[in-house]
Amino acid sequence: MARSRARIAPGLAKRLAAGVIRDKVESITDAIAEETKDRAPDAKRWVTTNGPDARPSHRHADGQTIPATIPYRLPKMEYIRKGGDNRRTGAHGPGGWVTLTAVDLADRPRDPGLPIHQRINCDCRSVIVPGVIAAATRALPTRVRGSKVAAAVEVVFPRIGEAEFGTGDVRGSHFLALAGSAVMARRR
Repeated sequence: MARSRARIAPGLAKRLAAGVIRDKVESITDAIAEETKDRAPDAKRWVTTNGPDARPSHRHADGQTIPATIPYRLPKMEYIRKGGDNRRTGAHGPGGWVTLTAVDLADRPRDPGLPIHQRINCDCRSVIVPGVIAAATRALPTRVRGSKVAAAVEVVFPRIGEAEFGTGDVRGSHFLALAGSAVMARRR
């Protein structure tokens, strides 16, 4: 009777186990990415007419594309009298509106929460842009280091952290966290 022996390379069992786990982790990560795309909010874009009467703060906001669940940021404006000095901005001259570094928050143009000089006679629009946040969502490649497996889902979009987690002014929608919870609940 002939015998044969095989030697298993050190660490092979850990690498094999990590490979099996990697497949499962990739499957879960892909499912979370798809669920995130389904739950991702639409985006909205501020559109300014850019006519001669457009406010400087509205021209600044033109094209601002953000998750539809959070407010736009418009630079605050202050009026300086002709020939007057402005202590806060240091402006001096012919007078008129100047923008400041602080912001006013608005869900849409002419938002009632805006100061009157930001909303009255405003011709701007807010346009819904569906699917762009979903398109910015992807599962990152799974990494195996020794016996550890790591994966992630990424959403790259302006102010997406505010949409997910919220701020002092806005509640988060938690669409990414809810996607992970939904996928894991289905796998139990």
